[in-house]
Amino acid sequence: MQFEAAPAIDFSNLSLVPRNVSSIGHRADVDCSVALGPATLEIPLIGSPMPDVCGPEMCVALARLGAVGILHRFQPLRAQVEQFAAAATSVPAGRVVGAAVGTTGDFRERFTALCEAGCRVVCLDTANGAHTQVAAAIEWVKRVAPDAFVIAGNVGSAETFRWLEDHGADAVRVGIGGGALCETRTETGIYAPTPQAVLEAAGERRRALIIGDGGVRNPGDLCKLLALGADVVMLGSALAGTREAAGREVMMRGRRYKVARGAASLSVQLEMGHRDPPHAEGAETMVPYRGETAAVVHRYAAGLRSSMAYLDARDLAAFRANARFIRVP
Repeated sequence: MQFEAAPAIDFSNLSLVPRNVSSIGHRADVDCSVALGPATLEIPLIGSPMPDVCGPEMCVALARLGAVGILHRFQPLRAQVEQFAAAATSVPAGRVVGAAVGTTGDFRERFTALCEAGCRVVCLDTANGAHTQVAAAIEWVKRVAPDAFVIAGNVGSAETFRWLEDHGADAVRVGIGGGALCETRTETGIYAPTPQAVLEAAGERRRALIIGDGGVRNPGDLCKLLALGADVVMLGSALAGTREAAGREVMMRGRRYKVARGAASLSVQLEMGHRDPPHAEGAETMVPYRGETAAVVHRYAAGLRSSMAYLDARDLAAFRANARFIRVP
């Protein structure tokens, strides 16, 4: 047994503090764009490939807003390919739509079909990214489609981030058990707070992008991850209540809600053909209806731009360089 005495950092015990005098006149004067494979994102935000978040409508909405969505894989192969093709033809020139595949089962057939439909941003969507199956999948994808931009993960430590980077991942999702619909922490005892995981990955990174994934509940959380070293931040639950989210809408006591399920929830596993799932690590809930995706994305973009202005940072590189943190109770 090994025990690390230093306490991990998390969103709740960490705060940015400006120590630079700002010369930025308005938050609109900053540039928060980032290159993601074949595209440049105007805001460093990715929609999570959760079954009730990123369907084709969400992917199109995010692309039009300057972000990117990853079309979820919890559906028949043909349906996913058709949805990807429809979404890809509906986004502005220069914008992309990504798609998720697994690392076992039909993943080779699924990836090949998506690749033939034009997909070049692919997410190997697994709970445990530090697995030999993931390394084998990256190697195969890079062999059959050298121009594919491969996102892998999730991992929660510097060692496992470096391992995926060494095996050819172009971007890595970091953070384990922090998502609002993830029950890995309570069911397995495994938990890597996303801020801590991002900080560790940033200390090891040589080339792969860092995607902070899990537990982001407000724009301030996104700002903290980017300041710690993330290149992009993934949103799941924050988008789940929007009109474009893939979850079905329900009415209860005169109020509108949308269904939100974790990828490892019981109902999602049943829908994917697992007749008797041995274990479920995903929650199922309803979230209040939040209106248009644009309102959520604009709020997160405005928060980030304001934070950058506080820190006298005209781009994300300066934001990270100028960032100073304090621990709070």
